[in-house]
Amino acid sequence: MAFERFVPPQAAGTSPRATIRPSGLISFDAASVAAFGLDSAKFAILFFDKTRKIIGVKISNKAGEEGSLQMSRRRRSVSLKSPQFFHQYGLTVDESQRFEVTRERAENMLLINVKDVKRRRGRRPKKA
Repeated sequence: MAFERFVPPQAAGTSPRATIRPSGLISFDAASVAAFGLDSAKFAILFFDKTRKIIGVKISNKAGEEGSLQMSRRRRSVSLKSPQFFHQYGLTVDESQRFEVTRERAENMLLINVKDVKRRRGRRPKKA
């Protein structure tokens, strides 16, 4: 008698997601870590597309790159914290929100669509 491998069907909530918290923390869940190979990520660089309201996260292992932020690991998730990023672009999150994460191969970047996040009223800080 030959053995047949059982592969359980994937549950509906296992698509890669990121949680953004009011403190400016972006954390990637276990599905994101597995799908995008974030388990070996040490640093990330944040980008923002103002017209489409998309956050871009470029993974890097170089500490000296301009704008690189250190990634931290907790059990099965990976996160980075940058409240200055959210302040710079006037993005406010009153409570933790989850967003789907996709990958753009051309730029080698993870994309988080934040079109539903409110933008803070008022003037944006001037660039130095």
